[in-house]
Parts: sequence; structure tokens; C-alpha cells
Amino acid sequence: MTVIVVAGEKTGSGASTVAVGISLVAAQRGLDVSIRRLGSDDSATQDAFGFAQVLSSQIDSGEGLPLEMSALPALGNQVNVVEVDASQISASAESVPTSKIVWVNEGVTNEAAFWNLTNRSKSSGDRSIIEDRVLAAPTVAELIEAANASLLSSPRTGNSALCEHVLIGAISHDSADDYFGRYSSKAVISRAEKVDLGLAALLSNAECLLLTGGHEPSPYLLDRASASATTVALSPNSTTVTAKDIEGIFGISGFNHPEKADRILELLLENVPDSDWDELFS
Repeated sequence: MTVIVVAGEKTGSGASTVAVGISLVAAQRGLDVSIRRLGSDDSATQDAFGFAQVLSSQIDSGEGLPLEMSALPALGNQVNVVEVDASQISASAESVPTSKIVWVNEGVTNEAAFWNLTNRSKSSGDRSIIEDRVLAAPTVAELIEAANASLLSSPRTGNSALCEHVLIGAISHDSADDYFGRYSSKAVISRAEKVDLGLAALLSNAECLLLTGGHEPSPYLLDRASASATTVALSPNSTTVTAKDIEGIFGISGFNHPEKADRILELLLENVPDSDWDELFS
């Protein structure tokens, strides 16, 4: 039995992200693998549910439920990836003395760890992962919640799309077409009365259009939005306040999207040598 304990230097270091990535690498190597979140608080429940959301049935995620400390020694004869809070590292090591600690940090290493893996590093390679847009991106639903906005129109695919970029509406329609079109995976923020900018955002296939100012938008814009793939929501605040409201969720949004799972697998394979994986899974 191999138990890999993943913990972060602090909340938001990326322990959940790395735990999912390690599980995916193990599965790609043909190993039987499970992933669990240790704990019983809301954070543990949310992380465990996220594991079940982003991972296929090939990886045992425990039906998205967190794990109690007493269940650690009873884990099966496979590669078991267990995310824990930093305060639980010692207790989990006592429960499973053969466990290997992967410490996810942003600069402060842990001498007791089997691996130190630096997240949001200034350079990639040697178990270091630079800041990544996909991993930092919130979903449309998270943007709407952060902006305290009201949903006006939503595509059939729902509001789970990632938004890697946020663009502020330009002054004129012509420049908006060019500007919005330069970016994919984006949210556009624009005044509700600027119908031309809203239409330009729809034409550029924005994932989300956040209308600001609290004023009801043109029925024509909403009619066009209903036939598009863009979610439209109305913020009660100004463009400046709305932009500030959503700025803080980039980089701390939940690890809750399959695209993020694919991306962390890619980054780990790029930045961790094969020999390191051999040692971790042995």
C-alpha cells in the first residue's frame, strides 16, 4: 500500500489541485489509485465533492465524501492520495508511518516532506509550477456570485465555463469587435445601456457578459443573448466596482472543473522527472 499525503503551506496553496494531478499521473501509469480528503469541516466536504466532479470513474474518489483519520490505516492495497490540512500531517504520519508527504508551497519548504513542490513559482521545472491561467480561472457561476449579479440569460450548457480573461468594454463598437475577439475563455464587463458593446461581446463568443449599473438592458440585446452561448448577468454596481468585486477570486476559485484537472496533469508531467514519479509511487 502506498499512501501519499498532500498538504499545503497555507490555504489556497493548491493542495487539492496537486492531489488531483498526482492521482491522474498514477492512473495514467496504469496504477490502481484512490483520492480522499481528510477532515470533516466544510472545506473538506467541498474538496471531496470537487474530486468526484473532476475525476473519471477510473479513479476512486470515495463518492465525493471526506475521510476520517481513523480510516487511514484501512486504505486498500493501491496508490492512495490523501489531501490533509497542514495541522493534520503529524497525525496522518503516525496513522500510516510509511506515508510520503508532498508539501505544496509558495516558497516555504518542509524538510520532513518526501517532495517539496512549489506552486505559482516564478519559473517552471524541477518540481516548480508557474502561475497558470487555466488553474486560476473562475467559472461563470463564480463570477456572477462574486459580483452579486442577477442572471438574465444562460445557455443550455449552464454556467460552468471557465473565464481566463476579464475585459472591460471599449468606448466604441469597432474597437470592441477587435479587442474582444483577441481572447478566448473570457468575461466582458460593460455598462447595461451600451447595447453595441454587449452585442460585440456576444459576437466574440464571450463566456459571460456582466452588465453593470443596475439598469435593465435592451430587450433586443437579451433576445440576441438567448440564442447565443454567452451567459448574461446584471450587476447592481458600476463597472469599476464590479471589476474589483471579481478581481479577488482569480487564483482562489475552487478546483471544480475538468479542464483544470487536464491542465495540472499536463503541468506535473512537464515539471517533474519520470524518476521522481517512480520513487513516489513505489
